[in-house]
Amino acid sequence: MILLMLLTAFAAFAASPGDIVVNEIMYNGPESGTDNEWFELYNNTYGPIELDSNWSAIDGEGAYIFDGVIIGGGEYLTVKVNENGTEPFPFTPDIDASGFGIAFGNSSDDVIIFEGMIIIDSVSYLDDWGADGDGPSLERIDPLGPSTSSSNWAPSIPDGGTPGAENSIHGGDVDFPPVVEDIIHTPEYPLPTDEVTITATITDDGTITKALLFYSIDGGEEDSTTFADDGAHGDGSADDDTWGGFIPAQAAGTTVHYFLLAEDDSLNSDTSWTYAYMVTSGDTVDGDVVINEIMYNPAYPHIDAYYEFIELYNRSDSTIFVSGWILKDNSDYNTFAFPMGGVGIPAGGFVVVGKDVDTLQDYYGITGVIGPMSFGLNNSSGDAVRLFDDSGTLVDFVYFSGDDPWPSTPNGDGPSLELIDPTYDNSLASSWQASASDGTPGFSNSTGIGESFEKPTDLALIEVFPNPFNAVATISVNLPRQSETEVTVYTPDGRFAGEVFSGVLTRGTHEFALDMLNYSSGLYLIKMECGKETLFKKALLVK
Repeated sequence: MILLMLLTAFAAFAASPGDIVVNEIMYNGPESGTDNEWFELYNNTYGPIELDSNWSAIDGEGAYIFDGVIIGGGEYLTVKVNENGTEPFPFTPDIDASGFGIAFGNSSDDVIIFEGMIIIDSVSYLDDWGADGDGPSLERIDPLGPSTSSSNWAPSIPDGGTPGAENSIHGGDVDFPPVVEDIIHTPEYPLPTDEVTITATITDDGTITKALLFYSIDGGEEDSTTFADDGAHGDGSADDDTWGGFIPAQAAGTTVHYFLLAEDDSLNSDTSWTYAYMVTSGDTVDGDVVINEIMYNPAYPHIDAYYEFIELYNRSDSTIFVSGWILKDNSDYNTFAFPMGGVGIPAGGFVVVGKDVDTLQDYYGITGVIGPMSFGLNNSSGDAVRLFDDSGTLVDFVYFSGDDPWPSTPNGDGPSLELIDPTYDNSLASSWQASASDGTPGFSNSTGIGESFEKPTDLALIEVFPNPFNAVATISVNLPRQSETEVTVYTPDGRFAGEVFSGVLTRGTHEFALDMLNYSSGLYLIKMECGKETLFKKALLVK
């Protein structure tokens, strides 16, 4: 039994990853001409768990925020996400989350459950897992088994699945493959003298019979070495599921890629993602001009290097002239020299160097871009941005990567790589973030900490004020460029409550009146669609 309520008379248990799992997915319904889509959650514990407003469900397109739904121990929750066709929805779901942009892909998609920023469970399915439009749903065989393994998923026996009930294939005899996770390398920023230790957690329902660490240098031929849980490979204690191995020291500027392979006694195997790090020279600088933003792998309608840029920031209190200064990447042969003739960065100001001056200025609506930069930056393998003054002295440097611990979304998903604060050590991955939009060249970064200029930010910083409000409030949104924009209001259960604005807005800050005089008290969701972004803001109406 599912209890839908905003407040309960008892305290539901806090959740840990795996307590709530995605148990069933209907991503390509059986009815001809329809697209009735839903998923089912299951509570793996013995006690109730409340999915309050800290909980959300997302796929690759939309997001739904829960609000006070309680799933009892060992119980199910069905969530409708899409209804599009002539046939009625085949059952009454516990939650209607349609209208929030979630639309499951027929060939592949993700279903991810968050509590705050913690992933409680996630599934990335493919159409060859089954249930692709022939009638069945996609069912999880064992709720305690891995969500990432196709061997723990299969088509339901009955057409239409088993929403709100035990799966038809529940408890099958499955020998799961190993799970390789929590992969890290130490030290995080190795020097040429450092042997690097790779560690990971490897678990299996049987016995791990083989584990190998593969690595390559600068994209060369792969080599392999022992990866062990014996207490002698940087793995801590023996037989504690933490495994380790070593990669030999490499020269400064070298990029090392590595991945792991584990195999169990049934010959099931798991191969990890490929990770990378760059060996730094160990040089340290602390100048007033800092590398502040890097767009190294843009994702625009015309995906190419013409949108690449590097932004410098002057954190001093006076103008600094950079005429004759030089930018380099990881190669000394790739250089860009700032033109002579008084190129200055004012105090608290920026200068942008780009691959294509006109393209960048037109797209971002800015002026003063310097270029063209004669070289491009590497993507997943990582690269360097090095800044030298006119005497050849190293002024600043960043060795970045598209892999953990560096933010991954700047590697082709749209955002740039932004320095969180210009006073931070920009040689550290922890000092960087993905931009909230698709870059902020010539303006303050998304956080804007310590910088003097302000830029209209992306929709991630939409505001509703006052909040809570009585009858009337104001919605404020900053747009980075002219965009087709729609602002609508929904109740938390997905029902459309009204349209605030629909049309073209220019770059800058815009305000709209939110008139809820004829609506009852409660929590509402403000949905804003701007270009490729869809975001939500909660607003509490109190009368």
